[in-house]
Amino acid sequence: MPRLPPHLVRRASHISPDLATLLPACRDLRSAANELRWLKEHADTTTRPDARPRRLTQLCQQRGRGVPLQYVLGTQPFGSLDIKCRPGVLVPRPETEAYVCHLVDLLKSGALLGQPASSCEKLRIIDFCTGTGCIPLLLFAELRKSVHSLDVRGVDISPRALELAQENLVHNIARGHMSPASQDLRVSFANSDVFSDKDNRALAASPWDVMISNPPYVAEEVWNHGRGQLGYSVRKYEPRLALVPGDHLPSAPSGLNPEDVFYARLLDIASILRPQVLLLEVGDSDQARRVVGYSRKHPFSMDSEVEIWRDWPDLEPNGDEEQSYRMPLGNGRGHEEVVIKGSGNIRSVLIHRP
Repeated sequence: MPRLPPHLVRRASHISPDLATLLPACRDLRSAANELRWLKEHADTTTRPDARPRRLTQLCQQRGRGVPLQYVLGTQPFGSLDIKCRPGVLVPRPETEAYVCHLVDLLKSGALLGQPASSCEKLRIIDFCTGTGCIPLLLFAELRKSVHSLDVRGVDISPRALELAQENLVHNIARGHMSPASQDLRVSFANSDVFSDKDNRALAASPWDVMISNPPYVAEEVWNHGRGQLGYSVRKYEPRLALVPGDHLPSAPSGLNPEDVFYARLLDIASILRPQVLLLEVGDSDQARRVVGYSRKHPFSMDSEVEIWRDWPDLEPNGDEEQSYRMPLGNGRGHEEVVIKGSGNIRSVLIHRP
């Protein structure tokens, strides 16, 4: 990480010692000033008046060491929800929030299921590698008023993540961001291993309409060295389990890299659960293209419609952003035009079975 210019540190120190403390993590004055404001608001609302200055300094010192802001504050906004965050569970990202909200809009409009969500007799959604539970909780909060019968489930292998997801359910109901579940409107969390055939067969006892996942997809080399793709703070403080596929997992099939192994498995699971919609978060454009290419060979999705979504899939692309790419089909079969929606970095792959 480049050293901070001394003049920047002096300027920040002249404004506020706490501002200077934040600079190593924030890297510029504007970001540091914003975070200082949020940290001060947090200290003011959680600490008695006489202890606030000391508490603010402690919070700034934590953040200055690179601890993610969400861990320092303890929460992260996610759509209409307030998601608790703590070490050991991946921090929710704004880009994840954006594609979940876009998915909600498409489900409500009927663009994916052939009819609006309000016309569905029952809608069942499952989220693999659920972490904080932010994805199923937001889906439930946004869809419950549009669906007669709704069942949303988040599954994860981490007991720590599942405990926090359940806390987030209770927390958001208590804060009035969500209504409590009922007999016909349910959201729940369960322990399940993506690579366990037994667990996946149990999930297949009833059909699912939508399957979604933000799985571990970071390459080992990127985790170890950053390579300009993964920040120091993430690598030091966020859980490797949620970001990097483990060495004990099966090898990725031909056409995929080792870091893509979860996508192959999730497509296998989709073959069992038979959702109409499968939405997978990816790390970058290259990974998205590998996932799309592999999906075209997989029995679940070889005849499905496929789209690639950018960070903000509901926005118009900038002038220099590609809106499609030509994917070679192999064996002299020519190319397929794959739509790329939205603006920003490549973020997810949508597989839709009409």
